[in-house]
Amino acid sequence: MKLADRFVDLATRPVPLRTLFFRKLLQRFPIGSWEARVRAGAVQRPHYAICLRNAAWLAQRLGYRAITVVEFGVAGGSGLVCLCDYAAEVRRAFGVELRVVGFDSGEGLPETHDLRDVHYMWPAGSFEMDSGALKARLKGRAELVLGNVADTVPRWQPAADAPLGAVMFDLDLYSSTRDALQVLTKENVLPRVWCYFDDMTGSQETALTDFIGESAAIREFNDDPARRTMRDNLARARVFKSAAPESWHERIYLYHRLLHPQYDLCLSAEKHQLELAAS
Repeated sequence: MKLADRFVDLATRPVPLRTLFFRKLLQRFPIGSWEARVRAGAVQRPHYAICLRNAAWLAQRLGYRAITVVEFGVAGGSGLVCLCDYAAEVRRAFGVELRVVGFDSGEGLPETHDLRDVHYMWPAGSFEMDSGALKARLKGRAELVLGNVADTVPRWQPAADAPLGAVMFDLDLYSSTRDALQVLTKENVLPRVWCYFDDMTGSQETALTDFIGESAAIREFNDDPARRTMRDNLARARVFKSAAPESWHERIYLYHRLLHPQYDLCLSAEKHQLELAAS
């Protein structure tokens, strides 16, 4: 992007330039708690951080000492490294350990023949991984599961003492996202699982709609006859009240397991009450 075009983009964003400036400053010189910086968006990949923060908060109140966090579509590996880097922050803030797992074919996007896979924008072989370099960078901080998610997800289970708490979906294609969504049907999950879908929105050239790509996979997941009884559901999170909404807000989804034994456990220590205002 040309410098002049970059200026136009920054100057006309909903988020004020002063906010962007202070976010960058706080990333370079972090002060205050990690939670405060997450709420302010002053962290790397705030969409990942908010999912981790909320999953760990829930796990702490339900009495779990660890949770599993998954990224689908590792590609270059920067996102997986970011999740690993946040593990220490989550431990300090909530006393909850993160077990990080990355799923990827290792060979880039697969060749498919489903018209919903947006291959007009993302050709097969895109986002190939340098698995050797990534494993050296991770140094055992994360589990890397290589192979087609249609094969690897059915065989994988979260650790017994670390229920699934957050999932980052960045598989680009309808078919791969459809297969990856089956991770939410695993038995050992939190009653509410925070999810981020990277490709819910795009450019005019991407031309995304609700009937192709990740959106189509989500529609199909929710339309499964087993979900029509409202036992579980995946839907966009309605939790952001910012006067300056950001693009990633609408990519945060929540999976609700309504028949989870802890689903209706009250997390508030005290009853909520409003005082009658003086006349």
